[in-house]
Amino acid sequence: MRKWVYILLFFLHTPVGILANQWGVEHENILNIRYGGIWLQDQYLTPLLYSGQQVELNNEWWQEFRCDSTKHWQHIGKMGINFSWLYNNIYTNLIYSLDLHGGWGTCYNWNFTDYGLRVKMGPYLNLDLMGKMHGSSVNKPYSMDLSMNLCANGGVEWAFRAKKTSYRLRYMACINILGFDYLPDYWQSYYEMGEGVLGNFRCAGIWNHRHLQHELTFDMQLKRSTWRVGIAHEYLEYGENGMMFSREMVSAILGCIWQYRIKGAKDLRVW
Repeated sequence: MRKWVYILLFFLHTPVGILANQWGVEHENILNIRYGGIWLQDQYLTPLLYSGQQVELNNEWWQEFRCDSTKHWQHIGKMGINFSWLYNNIYTNLIYSLDLHGGWGTCYNWNFTDYGLRVKMGPYLNLDLMGKMHGSSVNKPYSMDLSMNLCANGGVEWAFRAKKTSYRLRYMACINILGFDYLPDYWQSYYEMGEGVLGNFRCAGIWNHRHLQHELTFDMQLKRSTWRVGIAHEYLEYGENGMMFSREMVSAILGCIWQYRIKGAKDLRVW
């Protein structure tokens, strides 16, 4: 009896907020590798179409907002690094590229619990930087893609249970709406410097800069680990004054998922 009295006194003298906020909201982290094909058109480097292979290390995380008691709002963050090598059709030259990309956004969730369905929709801020280097050209050795865009991000997922396991099928798509991109000093040749593209930042949107990213993934929560497999597709196209730039990538996805909570900061003072 005395034991239960002590427990009751502890809860009466301990603020409820401290007990509730000792651990933060749950995070979902998804670390994955991607491998597939890439097709690149860069009319500054060459008029030829290049194709090759690409590999990417990608990390993605989801988290509910701490102040949202309805648990309908989540925020999402992504970071990735991609390396690719491409050849022209006759294998006389190649292009190396390094792509750094990332972003942050929010999603509102419509939950249909009876059917295991969830629909997501929200804004997403995307940053993309790809440097491209021509293998054996000395006149036009490098080029780059640089943009930051506010995007529409959304998708649908279906989750279901099995014996001691659970599964989730998710489709997500992201397309740019408004932002800016940067066009360096591009020209057709040294004799036509006035006929190319002058280096500047410009307003970019779906009318002159189209960037679509979407993926279909299947998550498997097994007894001791959770894994992801899937396929992703990306398409980028933009240009000015008849000089066009585009790339397309198709990737297979393999990754792992884990959920965790972060304990609140500990007081650094020594009592």
